[in-house]
Amino acid sequence: MAKRWIFRAHDSSSFLQFASQLKIDPVVSQLLLSRGISQIDAARLFLECKFSDLRDPQELPGIDVAAQRILRAVRDREPIVIYGDYDADGMCATAILESFLKMLGADVTYYVPNRLEDAYGLSCESITRLASLGRKLLVTVDCGIGSIREAQLCRELGLDLIVTDHHTCGDTLPDAVAIVHPKLPNAHYPFAGLCGAGVAFKLAWRMSQILADNKAKVAGQHRDFLLMAMTIATIGTVADVVPLVDENRILVRTALQLMTKHGPLGLKELIRVTKLDAKQAISAEDIAFSLAPRLNAAGRLGQAQLGVELLTTQDPERATALAQYLDRLNADRDSIERSITLAASKQAKEQLEAAAEPALVLHSHGWHLGVIGIVAGRMAERFHRPVVIISSDPMGQKPATGSGRSAGVVDLHSA
Repeated sequence: MAKRWIFRAHDSSSFLQFASQLKIDPVVSQLLLSRGISQIDAARLFLECKFSDLRDPQELPGIDVAAQRILRAVRDREPIVIYGDYDADGMCATAILESFLKMLGADVTYYVPNRLEDAYGLSCESITRLASLGRKLLVTVDCGIGSIREAQLCRELGLDLIVTDHHTCGDTLPDAVAIVHPKLPNAHYPFAGLCGAGVAFKLAWRMSQILADNKAKVAGQHRDFLLMAMTIATIGTVADVVPLVDENRILVRTALQLMTKHGPLGLKELIRVTKLDAKQAISAEDIAFSLAPRLNAAGRLGQAQLGVELLTTQDPERATALAQYLDRLNADRDSIERSITLAASKQAKEQLEAAAEPALVLHSHGWHLGVIGIVAGRMAERFHRPVVIISSDPMGQKPATGSGRSAGVVDLHSA
């Protein structure tokens, strides 16, 4: 189906005047106005943002309590576990906090669920296992805000829980030592669009400030680490498709200039493997279509821990091997996705020929669970309606699993 374009009307005199005031091309002026940026100061910040425009991490709700508890665990050698998510944002957030705490000499490990075997987010089974291994502090990244029952289990097992997340808050919040979240109710943080890696970056930044006697600027190895962490946070930001405005835009614009020099060893290898090292500068488009898909491929095919390892390894040979392997995984993911897309498209056309359904529900046995979400998104975009794709176990021994994507104004989350 052809794309449906909606053009926003403008008074030509308004964008010409705006262009004159900002000394920019009228086309750029029209684009700014189309984005709802109509104030001179806001336009200048959008066009010329720099790192110093980021808000102080201390402003982020819950961050000081979380930072102090983590630093106490570092000081007292309490075993810490970072509990991540299996998408690229979750991998990046995990890598940032795990690398930072290792730099401090912490007793820290990480756990990332297997997308093909585990449920999303915290699970009671994983919490019980981690507690049995002697972990005393569990810090979530990019997940946990909806884990009410799991938070209660942490308390029962004597496992302190810190939640760092950015997903939608429910009516009830988990009972945790601290919750670091840009959309925390009644906290009124000015920008709600941070991703999980952005929140993790701010937490590492805040801990660096505390260790520097609460100075706004940090120096030495902490400054070097934050430059590196910013490149990882940028991968997560672009990969999670959060709006590239406000703090996200500042973060990405700054880090793109640092990527090839200050990025971690594994990221540099991934840039080389994808032949982006020949470019003068990495772009957000390069991240979205080359780097992020390779990290996401690891998660989609049940090997998210390799994405975290790529971003944290200090071994050049291991970095090269991991980058090459993730490149091959992405090719495998692409082949699987094409096959499912072809079959799903055929089903969709047959359904629409029979009746003009307002939504599509497509099903087959054995469609790969790590890929059906992408295919649902492609189908929703192609057919301009919500799509749910369901994959059932060919042997009938496991429950069917589905993934839905919307189109237009339909909110699947609240439907």
